[in-house]
Amino acid sequence: MNNHCRHTLCFLLFFWVILPFSNSFAQGKPKGMVKIQGTPPEEFPIFYERFHSDSAFQMSRIIFPLQGLRQYGMEEISWTADNWELMRTRIYQVDSRQFKTKIKHKKKYFEQTLWIEGTNFSSKRRFELRGNRWFLVYAYEGSL
Repeated sequence: MNNHCRHTLCFLLFFWVILPFSNSFAQGKPKGMVKIQGTPPEEFPIFYERFHSDSAFQMSRIIFPLQGLRQYGMEEISWTADNWELMRTRIYQVDSRQFKTKIKHKKKYFEQTLWIEGTNFSSKRRFELRGNRWFLVYAYEGSL
């Protein structure tokens, strides 16, 4: 094999090995969000249960700075890792005599809303499947 063929072969081999990795770097995805080839997406019910029972896991699955805010009257507070209050109660466990709830669940999206009828209190949380893992990407809590 002549030198030109060897160089071409090395060049093609190099790009064949590097190309699959370059896409995730170019998009600037946070660590842990790149879809791992050959692994199925995380099942939402399993993720949701662990998210509410394991505080370290919960914090690892929130993308900070988190979109949304806490609003009490005129005061608006952005969510940070320092002021985040862990979610412990699953939407299916809230007291339906006190709270009204609404759920939207699609293949790559889960949104839960709860409110107290006759008041200005409401709460909304949105989870999204990013790569093959679920993350909390939005939280709103407010009482005007």
